[in-house]
Amino acid sequence: MSNYVSVIFCRNCYSRYVEISEWSENSRAIIHCRTCGASEDMGKFTLGRCMVSNSELGNARESSARSKKYER
Repeated sequence: MSNYVSVIFCRNCYSRYVEISEWSENSRAIIHCRTCGASEDMGKFTLGRCMVSNSELGNARESSARSKKYER
């Protein structure tokens, strides 16, 4: 089974239920986590979509960047 996903995770709770909730007046995306309610504005980047399997989604979550730890 495959999923269409935006590959972005919440650094607060590691949820995959993250989306652009709105756009600010200066064209910055407001990113919002539907799980914990965290929000942050983001400029110069946007989200794309791709088709991935459940196992690939799990691998992406496990390899997400954390403070002072990056995937090699």
